[in-house]
Amino acid sequence: MSTDRVSILSTKTLYKGWSTLVEYVFRYRAADGSETERSWEVCMRPEASAVLVYDRDLGKFVLVRQFRVPVYAAGLGDGFLIEAAAGLIDAGETPEQAAIREAGEETGYRIETLIPVSAVVSAPGLMTERVHCYFAIADESMRIGDGGGLADEHEDIELVAFTLDEAMAMVASGKIADAKTVVLLQWAALNRDTYGF
Repeated sequence: MSTDRVSILSTKTLYKGWSTLVEYVFRYRAADGSETERSWEVCMRPEASAVLVYDRDLGKFVLVRQFRVPVYAAGLGDGFLIEAAAGLIDAGETPEQAAIREAGEETGYRIETLIPVSAVVSAPGLMTERVHCYFAIADESMRIGDGGGLADEHEDIELVAFTLDEAMAMVASGKIADAKTVVLLQWAALNRDTYGF
């Protein structure tokens, strides 16, 4: 792998588990033409999908609250984050199929139509993960379960629902800080008139 400014010299797997940590050694040519040899540790992650579910009967966005170990370990509050439903794309799945599956598992809604919003790189200085972001409109007739995630994956997910104004106030205050969820809610705010939030 190389470009006119970067050439990978070697890679070394440092850790392999739920995530894989790889050291990349590369030659880098700066904008001024100078060259250096550098190394960087990269967390290799699969792609994921996220979906912001709007229940038109409630007039609210259905989000999830769950515990995130890295957030807790960093001392960023109690570790519980409010997020859009999301998860990794399984082998053989499209991003759309993963979004529909995750919405069902986590929120309990059977999603029929997805509106593509964006694909974002979660933490470009650290990991390879790209999240495909979608929006979906649901109603009570589309409820297929209670949500809350999968017990066999040790998911303990609480459903929460907010109007757009409530959610955006939480973004402004930092109570909603998950990047993919912020992106999706900001998209909703920009498209408020189109969808009547």
